Amino acid sequence: MNQYLQQLSALAIDAGRSIMKIYAQDFAVYTKQDLSPVTEADQLAEQIIVAGLQKLTPHIPIIAEEMAAEGRLPNLTGKLDQAFYLVDPLDGTKEFINKRDEFTVNIALIDQNKAIIGVVFAPALSLLYVADVAKNIAIMYKLNDDFNLAKPVSETDLTAKNSANKPYTILASRSHMNVATEQFIDQAKAQHAGLEVMHIGSSLKLCLLAQGVADIYPRFGPTMEWDIAAGHAILSAANGQLTTDTGDDFLYGDQNNQFRNGNFIAHAYKQI
Repeated sequence: MNQYLQQLSALAIDAGRSIMKIYAQDFAVYTKQDLSPVTEADQLAEQIIVAGLQKLTPHIPIIAEEMAAEGRLPNLTGKLDQAFYLVDPLDGTKEFINKRDEFTVNIALIDQNKAIIGVVFAPALSLLYVADVAKNIAIMYKLNDDFNLAKPVSETDLTAKNSANKPYTILASRSHMNVATEQFIDQAKAQHAGLEVMHIGSSLKLCLLAQGVADIYPRFGPTMEWDIAAGHAILSAANGQLTTDTGDDFLYGDQNNQFRNGNFIAHAYKQI
């Protein structure tokens, strides 16, 4: 892993440590203006990451979830092809609140509207995913209880080409199922005998695709750019694919739409 990825990983791990301290105790849950939940863990993790990024690369703007919720975003008008970070300090807040371990810390670097660097850390699972798309790096680390990146328990290269699972496996959100997704699954069942559906929270779904554990993740419903950018980078570097539901390239930096995503479909392997 190069120095830059190590530095981003260290920030994600530091944020993960703070999250786990709060996870181990009782904590308050608040409601944001968009009615989504937020906790002290979201806020503290974001403070750690944003401060670290500002020190590491002060010239690169940062778009982070809690900053956005408070209306504190840099103005990228006319500069949407410039490099900027997308940060989700705690993706899967509902999983965190319900004491399910499927929450993640996410840091992505966007350039020319594409996710080119990604770090996803699942602290409750001690799993760290890192990717550099241009350098064809995609690695999964299993860390020890101290989250010591210098001495990982295991290191897995994710760049090997994935093949279809038997049975064919669809990933779906644990907290955000809807009619369109259920219809997609029903159509897939007609094409794949014995199809399995795995319900997983957070950006972990994209990482599982990168691992080849599942085949496809359709998302028909609201998400934000910071929810998926880091996982998208990891999937791309692992030779997977994420596109709009019409098959077009999935681009980032839609300030006019307040960084909301449209529908997308992610695959563990590129579609011909």
